[in-house]
Parts: sequence; C-alpha cells; structure tokens
Amino acid sequence: MSKNLRKYYMKILNAILTLLLVMVSGNVIAQPLTSIPFQAHIEKAEEYAETNNLASQLDQLEEAYKKNRDKSMLPLMAELNYKLRDYGKAENLYKRIVDSDKKGTNIEALYMYGKMLKLNGKYAEAAEVFRKIKDGDNDTYANLSILELKGILLAVSSDSTNVTVSSAGPKVNTKSGEYSPFLMENELYFTSSALESGAEPGKDYGVKLLRSQRDKDGGWGKSTEADALITASSPAIGNVAFSVRDQTMFLTKVTFHGEELKTSRVYYCIREGNAWTDPAIVQGLPDSFIVKNPMPGELYGRDVLFFSTDAPGGKGGFDIFYATKISTGVYDSPVNLGSMVNTAGNEITPFYRDGKLIFATDGLPSFGGYDLYSTEWNGTSWSTPVNMGPGFNSSADDMYYMVDGEGYEGLLVSNRVGTTSLRGKTCCDDIFTFSIAKPVVSLDIYVLDENKPLRQGEVTIMEQFKPETKLTEGKDDNYNFAYDLDINKGYFVKVTRIGYFPDSAYIKTLDIKADTTVTLKINLKPKPEIEVVSINQAIRLNNIYYNYNDAKILKAARPDLDYLYELMQQYPDMVIELSSHTDARGNDEFNQKLSQRRADSAKKYLVDKGVPDERIKAVGYGETQLLNKCGNDVKCTEEEHQLNRRTEFKIIAGPTNIEIKKQITKERGKVIETKTIKGK
Repeated sequence: MSKNLRKYYMKILNAILTLLLVMVSGNVIAQPLTSIPFQAHIEKAEEYAETNNLASQLDQLEEAYKKNRDKSMLPLMAELNYKLRDYGKAENLYKRIVDSDKKGTNIEALYMYGKMLKLNGKYAEAAEVFRKIKDGDNDTYANLSILELKGILLAVSSDSTNVTVSSAGPKVNTKSGEYSPFLMENELYFTSSALESGAEPGKDYGVKLLRSQRDKDGGWGKSTEADALITASSPAIGNVAFSVRDQTMFLTKVTFHGEELKTSRVYYCIREGNAWTDPAIVQGLPDSFIVKNPMPGELYGRDVLFFSTDAPGGKGGFDIFYATKISTGVYDSPVNLGSMVNTAGNEITPFYRDGKLIFATDGLPSFGGYDLYSTEWNGTSWSTPVNMGPGFNSSADDMYYMVDGEGYEGLLVSNRVGTTSLRGKTCCDDIFTFSIAKPVVSLDIYVLDENKPLRQGEVTIMEQFKPETKLTEGKDDNYNFAYDLDINKGYFVKVTRIGYFPDSAYIKTLDIKADTTVTLKINLKPKPEIEVVSINQAIRLNNIYYNYNDAKILKAARPDLDYLYELMQQYPDMVIELSSHTDARGNDEFNQKLSQRRADSAKKYLVDKGVPDERIKAVGYGETQLLNKCGNDVKCTEEEHQLNRRTEFKIIAGPTNIEIKKQITKERGKVIETKTIKGK
C-alpha cells in the first residue's frame, strides 16, 4: 500500500470513530441505508490495493469521493489515473492539486501536472510548467524538467517524416492491450490481454499468444489463438520473437500481481513441420529478476539474444543486455549494452537487424512517454541513439518496433490517441502498422554510337530472377529512355538495334535511402558489312589523310596501312596500285608532285614492313580525281578539302576479287562514316 493511501485511510478511520462517538452520545437513531456507505467504498478500495487491482481501486475511490469531497483524496486518484494511463483525468486532477497549492511547495504535483500536459500533447503549456521548475531550487525535479524540456523541443522542431501510421484494425486490436507484434512468414504473432466474456479486469488478468493472417484487402484478419501446446504451457505469454533462420520462437512466460508484472522468464520453441515443440527455458539468463522482450541478433559474428531486464549491472530501471549463444537454448553470461544505449530510465523492446538496434526508452528526450530510438553497431561500439521522429513517436508511449524483410512496412505498439481503450483515450496499447515511402529510383538510358545519339534502338529491362517483369520499348524518334525502378533489386538492361551488336548492363538499387537518378549510357558498335572488291576497283583507305602541303604519314593513318599490309600477306600474289590524291588548292603541277611524294611515303611504310617493292605501284594523281565539287576557285570547308586529300588502292594483278570488311555507321539510314576493319 502506498504511503499516501495509508495516511488517507488513517484519516478516514479517525473520522469514522469520531462520528460513532457523536452518534452514541447524542442518541442518534440510525436510518436504513439506501446506498453503499462511504466507508464501504474505502474498505473495498483497500482490498483492491492489496491485490494491486488499480482499476477497481480507482473506481471505489471515485465513488467514495462523490460522497465526501475530501481534496486529500486527489493525489492518490491522480496517481492511479496516471498509472492506468488515463492522461486526461490525471491532468485535471493534478491541476486541481496545483491550483490549491497557494504556497507553491508541492513540486512533485507541479512536475506531474507538466508531465500530463506533455503526454496530452499540450507542449506549450507543459514547457511553461517545466521552465518554472527548472528555475526553482529543487535540483532533482529541475534535472527531470530539463529532460522533459529537451523532449518538447525535439517534438516541436522535428521535421515531418515520410512514415504513415494506422491502426492494425479491430480484428487485431481490442479494448484491452495488444503487445509484442512479430511477423513470421506472412503471419502476425502478438500477445493480447483481452478479457474473456464476463471476466473482471485485474482479477482475471492474463496475456495470450495470438496470430493473424492477411486478408484479401491487405489488412489483418481475425486473430486466433496460436499453437495450443504453447498456450497450454502457461496462462500468460508476455512477449514473442522469432529467428527465421533457425526456425526458433522466443517467448516469455509471465505472472502478475494484479496488473503489475511479477515474474517473466524467456523460453524457446523449435518449429517441427507446422507445429512448435514444447517451450523450454533459455539457460544462462537471470533467473531471479524480470527478463522480457527477447530478440535474436548477431554481434562479433556470433548469434546473440538481446533482452531487457532489471537485473543488477544495469544503469537504472530496465536495461538492454545481450547474451551470446553457446548452443540451442543455452547462452553465455549476459552483457550490458553500455551507457551509449542504457540510461537511468528504462530501455525496453529491442529490435535488431543488420547492425541496427531500435528500442524504446523513457530515459532520453521524448515526445511524450516512451519513444523509439535507433542506434547502429559498427563492429566494436554503438552509435549515439537517434530519435525515430514523428509518426514513429507520439505524445504517448511508443514501443515494440518491428519491420518486414524489405524494411518499408512494419508494426509498432502505442497508446496514442486513436486506440480502442477500456477507460479514457490512452489507457491501453494497440498494434499499429506503418509504411515508409520508398525512395524513387529513376533510370535514364541513353543509346549512343561513340557518344552520339543513336535512334531506332530497342531497350529491354528484366528484373533479376523475374523475367516476366520484362519491359520493352523502342522509339524511332528517340534515343533516351526513362523508367522507374524498385529499390533493393537487380535489373538487366539490354539494348538492340538493327545493324549494331547488342549490348547489356546490370544495375542494382541496393542501399538507396533518397530519391536517386541512375544514368546509363550504352554505346553500340556497328556490325561490319562485307564488301567484295574486284580487280581495278579503287578502295579508299579512309583514315589516310595528310596535313595541307605535307607528305608525312600521320599517326592516325597507320592502322589502315597496317590493314593493307595484312591484306598483302593474305593474298601473296596480289599486286596493287597505291594512289594518292590532293585537294584543288595550289598549283596543279605542285599538287601532282605532292601527291606522288605522298604515294611514295605510303609505299615506303609498307615496304619497310616487308612487302616486296615490285608488288606496289605508287601513283600520284594530284587534283585530277576530286571526290566533291571543291575544284579550283570553289569555296569549301577544310573538312571538304580534306576528303580529297586521300590514299586509295586497287588490284592490278593477282586475285580477281577479295573480301574486305567495312564498319559502316548510319543514322536514320544515312551513311555517316565508313571504316575498313580487320578480318579474322
């Protein structure tokens, strides 16, 4: 029994004795009772207090208060409303206590009034109360108020998040509490304190393990009791979690003293077919203290089990520990996660995946009561915990975070406004679903030929392992294609075009946290066209050009001359005429001599490589065989003049025809470039 309650009961008993003495001395004749007497409600409240049935205790005190408006009852009624999380009633009661404290000495009541304002989302009013306490001379409550003020600042300054939160629905949630949701192979397992029909709150308190499956609309269907063997093993199952890899269920068997958790120990079951083995206790965890919220994970490359406990070795209240797995159901000595995670308050409901731990705490700045925080493991230590922000957190209590495999759909537990509650708007926990908006991944594909736009291409995208998701697109008037991709997937991209070799690329959208544009440039290579060359047909060596008024072989000309050398090797009886041409600028006689020097220069290159002199006839034609209109006195560009400054060859003896492979580049059907290429 609380100290306040004992004082109040003693005061009531003294008043009753005094009243009896007056009645006897005054020969007062008792009248028949038409309602339950005031003292009967007090006695009943005391009985409920002994069994820790807070709800029924409060009901009796409220009935007694109606008969005797004694303000000394208000602190206990306010405290009980707070414990039962009826923050609206608690706020009104604490306000009455504060208003009647004319000297302002009841700092505890003032602090609790500010706390209720905050839990009800009245941040501005709460901040005013906490600032007053902070500036006072009570160091204990000043420090507590500073923490509350930090939480208020966090709540009002946090940017909105891209998370949407909604109730899991009436087929899962009841007016009692629902806790510990966990997804296992598209089934939702959770625990619930829903009462049987006719059961009395506080007297028949228990928690069941339930499960629900998705319905056709994507919501959760009607919940049913989980495996009979598990539920029969204990009248109350507190928490549940799974190791999908090991097909192991972890759960807590709990007992209560009224509405207060009395004992909690961790058990495990192994899946066998469609059933679970009989729960066996997990060895190695504290056995004389409350151990709850088991969560399998991995640290230092070893399997571990995270859990929350009030065992010694903590920082205060409930702390999160981990124990390393030795064998199935057996764990090494527990290790505290340390002061980076644990505080002088309470840390509960750990959820761990891929190096990230998300937990609930009331020891760090919060939007209201318990808030969800996240921290990351770098292999040796935990990062500074970060508040999960609006949506995940509210002005009430938020805990039991759990997310699916992809990381964008999940569950949490909260008593925020919107729950279905037995009393008030916030008394009881419900399961909420949340969805996080996925980042948009835009894919821009450019189809090119030597980094120049290549139209008429066709793009095909296939999701890895899902060829049925193929997307194909081809446009005559476009070379740029855009698609939206899903995150955390792999895609094969294939580009084809008539006259070109196909090409492909593989892209991944892993670990993308924000909207992203992926640019993919694919350069296609033209397919070669085989040209049959007959005797006396001139074949242009396309890259053998010369600087103006110069006979020197440029570096760019060597590949074509090397190719001609290979042809001479392939056809050893072939004799060629190697001719050189100039543009029309300059004196005709000068151009004739210049072209001859150029032809001789090209021949010398081949002879130096080993071709016999007699197989090559070098001829300079000057400007007598122009390829375009750029004759004497015709104004042309440098590129047009360079086209005439060329070297060609034709067969004058030996084979009557040979095959030469050419790479022809076209755009919209028009030849824009021709290259002679090596053949095998």
